[in-house]
Amino acid sequence: MKKSNILLLVFFSISSLSQETQQNESVVPENPEALVNDSIDIQSGTIENLQKTQVKIDALDTESKKLTNEYKDTVVEYEILNKYDNQLERITNNQAEEIANISKQIEDLDETNKYVLPLLERMVITLRDLIEIDIPFLIDERMTRLEELEDILFKANFSTAEKFRKIYEAYQIENEYGRTIEAYSSSIDIDGVNLAAQFFRLGRLNLYYMTPDGDETGYWSKDDNNWIHLGGKYSDEIDSALKIAYKQAPPDFINLPLQGVEKWINFIYSQQSW
Repeated sequence: MKKSNILLLVFFSISSLSQETQQNESVVPENPEALVNDSIDIQSGTIENLQKTQVKIDALDTESKKLTNEYKDTVVEYEILNKYDNQLERITNNQAEEIANISKQIEDLDETNKYVLPLLERMVITLRDLIEIDIPFLIDERMTRLEELEDILFKANFSTAEKFRKIYEAYQIENEYGRTIEAYSSSIDIDGVNLAAQFFRLGRLNLYYMTPDGDETGYWSKDDNNWIHLGGKYSDEIDSALKIAYKQAPPDFINLPLQGVEKWINFIYSQQSW
């Protein structure tokens, strides 16, 4: 081949290659890196939106579960309150019945009090009469107890049952005096002179006294309603009786005058009763 033809072929090949290259360059973007970045930005935005959407979904799910639990709790609470309301209604009805029953009892009690209160008053009056005609032992103590009964008899803050209990206790104490012996210290007026003395009570039968020196002795006469003074007579007998009552000596036979009449009584004392 001639040299001129070879050069022409080479030139043609170079020209063709140059044109092809130019065509290919027209297809490739001018800034491929920017295109990649835009694509990444789009994908990032999509992911971010998806994440936000998922957060909202999770929040809605949590809220839904919370509301569901609250609903369940409300249902349970309603059932409990409904049961409580039913129970309360039954209790209220029962209380209404109790109130009606109590009201009826009060009415009955008021009717009973019409008879009981006068009875209690008569019992207190009888107790006073008993003390006044009895042998004069422990007068201050017994009168104080009696006055307390008279004081509460018409007080509204004491129930009828409480009044009866106190009056009954007073009667029990007085009844106990009738079957026991007792010794105690007090004073006695002899010819206008107040003297200390030891007293011996023989049940409700009689009351004896003796001064500490034994020079004065005596007993209460129900017939005369007064003291019978014996001087120093029966001082040994009364002294023995006092020792037995004070539990300083064993029970024994003792002779003592009774009611101002020359009667003698023999009695055996025990430490509890005679």
